[in-house]
Amino acid sequence: MPERPEFHFVTGRAEYSSSPLLLLHGSSGNETSLVPLADAVAPDRPYMALRGPLAWETGFAFFRRNPDRSLDHADLSRRTDQLCHFIASILEDDIISRPPILLGFSNGAIMAASILLRQPRLASAAILLRPLSPAPAADFPPLTAFPILMTSGKYDRRREPRDADVMKHQLENAGADVSAHMLAAGHDLHQDEIGMIRDWLIRKGP
Repeated sequence: MPERPEFHFVTGRAEYSSSPLLLLHGSSGNETSLVPLADAVAPDRPYMALRGPLAWETGFAFFRRNPDRSLDHADLSRRTDQLCHFIASILEDDIISRPPILLGFSNGAIMAASILLRQPRLASAAILLRPLSPAPAADFPPLTAFPILMTSGKYDRRREPRDADVMKHQLENAGADVSAHMLAAGHDLHQDEIGMIRDWLIRKGP
């Protein structure tokens, strides 16, 4: 597996004209967690799957939560800067040739949204699965026509009912092209999401 000082990652499939997927797993996951999903939704699209830098429970995470499960905003901010630096460096070094599509689940979806809040130029689109706003009171920078897919679970016990709406409204207020779906699901991924993501990538994916 390739290594860089900042992150451990695996890659799949050769680069071509489409933007690669940047896979950001959920809490307790690792760099392999979302690879089956990438294979199912975009079998021909290249990907880079990162391992979160923080050891967490049985795996890893991209940033720390407080004991009450609220976001540790200081840690999220610091680790977002680290990840933005990493993405900028792999673009500069031609490890990937185009800004990636951020595909994040849970902890990784919050990190992906945090990247959009701080440096959206580093991404070409985003798929946010079970997201939560990294800063509910903040204004996102201009995201005019930026493609974003959001999926939430109606029975998700880790999210409040309004969390998805807060995130959606923030992104839409910034001008993003948001496709948001509420599924009859909990926090885990639902089988319907495979077709949903695949279709969205065909229609909207750069």
